[in-house]
Amino acid sequence: MALIGFSYGAMASMYGLSETAARAFGQGGERFAAHVAFYGPCIARFEEPRTTGAPLLMLYGTEDELIDPARCAAAAEAFRSGGSTVEVIAYEGAANQWDGAWGPVRIGRLLNGCDLELARDGSVRDRSSGLVMAGRISRAIILGLCVENRPYLIRGDPEVRARSNADLGRFLAEVFSRR
Repeated sequence: MALIGFSYGAMASMYGLSETAARAFGQGGERFAAHVAFYGPCIARFEEPRTTGAPLLMLYGTEDELIDPARCAAAAEAFRSGGSTVEVIAYEGAANQWDGAWGPVRIGRLLNGCDLELARDGSVRDRSSGLVMAGRISRAIILGLCVENRPYLIRGDPEVRARSNADLGRFLAEVFSRR
């Protein structure tokens, strides 16, 4: 089974690749065979770099305001050093939610100012302030410090959707043909 996430859900897919997260949330040692992140912001690091060993496919658009290519390259390298193969594909000119039918429209708020770390004990710490997300109040404080109150662009793009679907199909076929 593959874990596939979109935008903020893609962050969850990437976090699930962490052995620390998998150990904390996995039942009976079960792990996903692959992880896919569609336009997921790369705002977290892992104190323990070890991954589950499953491969990761990261897909994002070059016009996606939620994506910092340098941070995503660093995240990809950290996952590689932790034991996973990582493929990164950037679609020229694509904005967030290229697979949708909306846009162009601006929504949400930017998390680009956030710099979080998943600790070995499973807690999440803001690297800038040192605060630990221990509940609703600390979460609100941390996000209040790092979230930029500026909406980001979403724009459906049928051509990029078709290309990303083909890339997803190829990736999953490769992963499951090895099993």
